[in-house]
Amino acid sequence: MGILGLFGKKKVDPPRKTTPAHKRANVKPKPQKAKPKQKPIHKKPSKHAPKPIKKVSAKSVPKQQTPASKSISAPMPIVNKMPDQQAFELVKKSSLPLAPFAFVKSEKELPQVLKKISFPCVMKISGKTIVHKTEFDGVKTNLQNELSAITAFKELQKIKGCEKVLVQKHLSGVELIIGGKSDPSFGYIVSVGLGGAYAEILKDVTFRVAPITVVDAEAMVKELKGFEILNGGRGQKPVNFSALYDLLAKVSRFVVSNKLKELDLNPVFCSAEGCAIASVRVVK
Repeated sequence: MGILGLFGKKKVDPPRKTTPAHKRANVKPKPQKAKPKQKPIHKKPSKHAPKPIKKVSAKSVPKQQTPASKSISAPMPIVNKMPDQQAFELVKKSSLPLAPFAFVKSEKELPQVLKKISFPCVMKISGKTIVHKTEFDGVKTNLQNELSAITAFKELQKIKGCEKVLVQKHLSGVELIIGGKSDPSFGYIVSVGLGGAYAEILKDVTFRVAPITVVDAEAMVKELKGFEILNGGRGQKPVNFSALYDLLAKVSRFVVSNKLKELDLNPVFCSAEGCAIASVRVVK
């Protein structure tokens, strides 16, 4: 038996029920007055607070127009390219070997020019805005007779930008690219490389500071990876190296004396008989 069992069970009175005071006094409670609604306080917007975003429909948004002065495509740089006829005449005066040529403006002049140039001949478009003639399909090669020459002449005249047509003797041999350029570091430089369809892929080019001697020209040519092509590859006769070295030396002096920004002779045909320039581009 536990300790509580020794003294017996203690009686516990139940809790008294309490009556609220207002019921005991028989007094009804006063109804509480509703608190007046407070007006919302409108604070002045801070200068640094973000402005409310207005809903704008897609139709109400004006299309942005790019001003002409801020065009997306950058304008093409203006190159001071010398007119083709003037460039050919300048090279001719310097006793550089040019293929027989003539510039023709009208079809009436063509028969007489063809007799002078003889067949086979080549025709090329010429104009101030035309730099790379092949990009305009502006070169007609291996024209064998007067009829094919007249047809080619008419086709070239239809090309936009064509002002005259260059008529030349058709040449054969190894194609080379010979050039000169004004350089901010070295003054003037001269270059030679293999030409033809794969010139831009092979990039077989050598350079020297101009003017150069014939000995320098020989070293330049022998540095070319395709030297064996010039030296009679695949059973062909070697090119006339003396004529080639002399041409390179003359071109280097020509660039310096005329203070040319750029000179591009492409192509230059070299064979056992010698070298002949077929195309001239001059930037003064």
